[in-house]
Order: sequence, then C-alpha cells, then structure tokens
Amino acid sequence: MKIKKYQGETEEQVIEMAKNELGNDAIVLSIKKITPTGIFSIIKKPYIELTASYDENKVKLTNDKSKNFFTKSTSNSMENKLKEKDDTIQRLEKRIVELESYLEKAMKSLSLEKDANNNKYKNQLVQFIYEMLISKGVHPAVCSDILEPVDKEQNQNIDLIVKVVYNKIIEILEKAVCRDLVIERTDNKKEAKSIVFLGTTGVGKTTTIAKLSSELIMNRGAKVGFITSDTYRIAAVEQLKTYAEILGSQVEVVYTIEDVKEKINKLKLINDYIFFDTAGRSHKNEKNMEEIKELLKEIENPEVYLVISSTSNFEDIENIINTYSRFTKFNIIFTKIDETDTIGTILNIAYKTKYKIAYVTVGQNVPSDIEKFSGEKIAKVLLGSMYK
Repeated sequence: MKIKKYQGETEEQVIEMAKNELGNDAIVLSIKKITPTGIFSIIKKPYIELTASYDENKVKLTNDKSKNFFTKSTSNSMENKLKEKDDTIQRLEKRIVELESYLEKAMKSLSLEKDANNNKYKNQLVQFIYEMLISKGVHPAVCSDILEPVDKEQNQNIDLIVKVVYNKIIEILEKAVCRDLVIERTDNKKEAKSIVFLGTTGVGKTTTIAKLSSELIMNRGAKVGFITSDTYRIAAVEQLKTYAEILGSQVEVVYTIEDVKEKINKLKLINDYIFFDTAGRSHKNEKNMEEIKELLKEIENPEVYLVISSTSNFEDIENIINTYSRFTKFNIIFTKIDETDTIGTILNIAYKTKYKIAYVTVGQNVPSDIEKFSGEKIAKVLLGSMYK
C-alpha cells in the first residue's frame, strides 16, 4: 500500500482528483481543511487536503517516480507558481511594514490607556512583552525570571530588548532539548530496541507512533514491529493495524501482562525496533498507573516517551509528569502544538522540570507533521512578529 495527497479548494475537487488518478479502489484516509499559520497566513488561503491509500499493484501512476512515502499533489503547475511569486513577495513585504506600524501604535496606546502604577514593569516595552507572553500561556514566575533583568534598562530600543528576551528564552528551552535518543542513533544494534509510548487518552499516541515508524522504515530502511495493549478504546487496534499494513509491518496484541514477553520475543527476531502502544490511562487513577508500572517491568531496558497534548493546561501537564516520574524515566513528546494558542506551556515545562523534550507534532499528516524539538522555533512563536 502507498499513500498520496491531493490539495484543492473544495472537498469535491480533491475527491475528483483522487478518483480520476487512483480509481474506485483507493481508500480515503482523511479529508481536512488546512489553515496556514504564522505570518504567511496573511497571503495564503485555506485549502482542502485529502490523503488516500492505494495498492501500487492495481494503480499505476503516470509520473510516480519518487521514492518518497508521500507524493505531493501536482494540481498547481510550476508555471502558475512562478507567476504568483512576485505578487506574493510584494504583498508580504507590505504586510510586514503594516505589522511593525501596528505594533508601535499598540505600544503607544497601551502606555496611554493604562495607569503606569498598575503595570508590573516600569519599562513600557517590557510590560508589553510580559502581557504577550502571559496571553500565550507562559507562567508569571517564568516571565519574571526572563524580564526582570531587562526591566532595569531605560533603553526603549525594541530590537535590543527583544533580542535579550529571545536569548533568555532560548537558554531555558535549549536545556530541555533531548540530544541522546536511541531511536536517532545510527550505530549497529545487536537486537531490537523496545520503544514504549505512554500518555492519557486522546493525546495522539498511535498517530505519533505512525509518524516516527514511517520515518524509520521509509527513510532509514529500518524494520519496525508493533505491539499494542490498547484493547479498551474502540477501533484502537484496527487503527494501528491499518498503519502497519501500509508500512508492511507486523502487529501483535497483548491482553494480559503475561503476553508481553512472548510478543516481544516474537518480534525482536525480525525487527530493529519494537514500538509499544499502551492504552490511554488517567494519571489520577492509581489502579491504571499500577497496570502501566507492571507492564514496564516486563520490557527489558525500554526507551520511554510520555506523549502530552500541548492543548492541556500547565497544572494538568505538571501533574501528569509528576505521576509518571514516580515509576519510570522518560522523554516528552508534545502533540497538537498547531491546535493551541498557549504554547508557552512548553516553556513552563522546560523551566520547571528536569525532563527532556524529544519531539513535537504539528498536525495529523503522517509522517511529515513531526519534528525534533527546537527551542529556537518555540521562542520565535512566543515572540511572534516582534522577533526578526
């Protein structure tokens, strides 16, 4: 099985494109509306994206010469892209000037409308940055550590102050970057490595597993087997089996703790990695946590990832981390950062905990919407258009 994406203005258009090229045997995996984010949302319109799966033995694509796992849609010709390029650049440059002007006016308005005595900081620019960071979910204590040194400066130069704040944020985030991941190593492995994914219900564990395993299989030639203990959630096993079928991998299901070692021994003979998808469990339920603890005891020297949705509030995330840290070591994967307006939660976790952050996911597309954690990218999002 292979996967191909189509992009267009309407659902009808992308469905027709897929049908014309792949025929009626193709399976539609997802249809969703993509809204551009960041500064480029000013010039890019939302579009519809369809992801379809097809049997390469039944469907022969005319121009399918790429070895990539996913083939990009060719609906927009190169000629049209070149034609629109100059207009796009001009609109972008004009909009950047407008944003800078708006920022200056907003800061002046802020200083006039608010009583200076009610501000946390004397420096009006620092106060503006403080309120922006708070609005993005950064904890007040973290803001204080970042901003108090620059508040003492009388300098109102926006570029200078923003640069100092940016560097301070980077300093915090870079300490949390996980730089020693077994899954990223290229050294020779004597036997299959077990990778375990933990987390509460609905954080995106299975999709994250599909993204990471796809990268290993399609781009690095590794062999990955799957084990799931998520027999509680409707269609959870079927979802993992669908991904495994597309990737040409094997799935084993465990129903009891006694099954774990047997399934691992079966898969480790023919795989480089074994990805273990655990059932979503409430961190507040002691019985659930005890089950996870007992399961981990059956897995020899696993690399563990705690998958956390960035849409959760900071207090809940902190409680989840504290609960799991009582019985296992782990690295963190933050999912759904494209769905939250309070990405400052990630900065809070980097500031207040000792745990390392390995990956972030930025959408539902498999395998493209996952990347290694970058402090620089998070810092730029937090400071928005203020950072040049």
